[in-house]
Amino acid sequence: MKRALRTWGGLLAGGTAAVMFAAGPAAAGTDIYVNTTDPFNSAAAGFASEGEIFTVCDNRADGLRASGHIGWIEPTASHWVKLEDTNGANNSCATKNLEIREGLKVTIEICVKDGANGDPKYCATKRGVA
Repeated sequence: MKRALRTWGGLLAGGTAAVMFAAGPAAAGTDIYVNTTDPFNSAAAGFASEGEIFTVCDNRADGLRASGHIGWIEPTASHWVKLEDTNGANNSCATKNLEIREGLKVTIEICVKDGANGDPKYCATKRGVA
């Protein structure tokens, strides 16, 4: 009986430690991915919290460009950074390496538009944590 209790005690202690250590890295930030709202998912944006990389991709050869923004607020300033994929659909995506303090809330937005001065359409947003 003592051996069975020791075994269960070890399993419970080990399980508690595993849960405690597993929760740490997940709290550091959240990766975000969002598609435009059109039926073809013409463009997408993503944010990788590890390294603070913002990516915008044009997924459809429709004459429109992928236009994304990422925003966050610090105690002394707010930021709204634009990034566009202008090299055509299904080529390399546009990426930007940012410096965002860990734990800050971020918002990404993705739209498509006709040229540099076109009106944004099919926009979608998503929120996460750096």
